[in-house]
Amino acid sequence: MRPSSVKPKVTTPAPAHETDAERRHEHRFQVSESIARLVMRTTANNLPLSRDDRPYQWSTTTYCDTVAWSIFRAAEKGSAMQLRIREYHRTRPREVLNPGTAWIEFKDDEQDTSLKERFGVSMEVARAFLRGDATLPEDHGLAERASLLLRDGARPVAVTQYNRLAYNSLDSSLRITADHNLMYFALPWETRNDGDTEPSPLGSLLAMEPDVIVEMKWYGELPHWAVDLHAYLRESTREERPSKFIVAMRWLLGETDGTKKSKKK
Repeated sequence: MRPSSVKPKVTTPAPAHETDAERRHEHRFQVSESIARLVMRTTANNLPLSRDDRPYQWSTTTYCDTVAWSIFRAAEKGSAMQLRIREYHRTRPREVLNPGTAWIEFKDDEQDTSLKERFGVSMEVARAFLRGDATLPEDHGLAERASLLLRDGARPVAVTQYNRLAYNSLDSSLRITADHNLMYFALPWETRNDGDTEPSPLGSLLAMEPDVIVEMKWYGELPHWAVDLHAYLRESTREERPSKFIVAMRWLLGETDGTKKSKKK
């Protein structure tokens, strides 16, 4: 899908805007259910539940990439600008881009750090943004970079769905999450018309995670208990987990054999 050249641009103010105060460290770990329970029990003793994430609600994230898979290729090299649409539901939807509230998210990844910005909009505005018909406020650098990706032909290609349990420090300097029932789907976007307003059915199920993905995100110094927790997670896993986007794209492009490493070419 490429931006329409005949429809007028519409600048639509976002009803909600969130952005990271600074670049955050971001480490991911694939652990067993028993280890995840222990980790989150320790976390619950030190952090409050996230105010923005209802426990175990379904999170659906639609990822975009270009025809040349330029975002994925850059991500595998350690630096990429992700463009995605996130939805939250009480039960798992079988479609994406459903009516209601959506979050247009831009995530700038650089090695093991990230900077995220997101706008809460109606799904109508989110769809218009993906078509290139609506713009977000121009004074936000990540949004401007994402618009360039759309002009380069970025379109929705893959989806993840999972149940998340999240804890956040009050100043947002530390966030620890556990994602259960993580699934990766293809999204047959090319079969749609640019003007479609109906939700998009999920494509093929690419893979399901048998374990739990725990993520630690922070800036500044970690408190002592979190340093110990991070060390425990590192000791409990063989290697750090790639991002959900990278894993989803590897499955989509057939570049993984299920062992979390790319096939040799």
